[in-house]
Amino acid sequence: MLKLTAYVSGKVQMAGYRSTVVTIARVFGLKGYVMNLSDSRVKIVAEGHEADLERFLEAIRIKNTLIDVEEIEAEFSGANGSYEEFFKVAGERETDARLDQAADYLKELISAVREGFRDNGSKLDSMGSKLDGMSSFLKEISGKQDQIIDRIDDAREEIVSEVCGMRSDLKSRTEERLQRIESDVTEIKAKMRS
Repeated sequence: MLKLTAYVSGKVQMAGYRSTVVTIARVFGLKGYVMNLSDSRVKIVAEGHEADLERFLEAIRIKNTLIDVEEIEAEFSGANGSYEEFFKVAGERETDARLDQAADYLKELISAVREGFRDNGSKLDSMGSKLDGMSSFLKEISGKQDQIIDRIDDAREEIVSEVCGMRSDLKSRTEERLQRIESDVTEIKAKMRS
């Protein structure tokens, strides 16, 4: 086991670089930390197998729209095994933790909305089978118009009621989630301004 200490310079602060490094390190099974330095660089300490550290070192040379790694000063030494996981160190005035929490809430909202649509899909399938049953019923008793009209009205009312219920359920769930997100965003903005 080895320990990598790296100093990364370029456009690496306030660009999501540390979060990306944490994700990459966890994929490689490394342990350690990443933190911003006052001189605009990022310091990374990672422990793991030499091959994983070498691949990690290449993977963190990121160049995209937000992040532009210009240089990495890397040094290897013996690992001391003092880290249980790989984590991001946030400074006293940073909002990273709250933003990460907001991202978790957003993921939860997306999941809830998807789940709501799944429920609606099964309800729509149920309505489709009711409509199929109504169609076969119409063929079966084509000569009894008054009875047919009554059954059509009953089926229509039942379908309209189900659709209204589905819309109401989805609307209330979505409104609750949106209110929660708005509250979280307001709190984040207030803390970012202070």
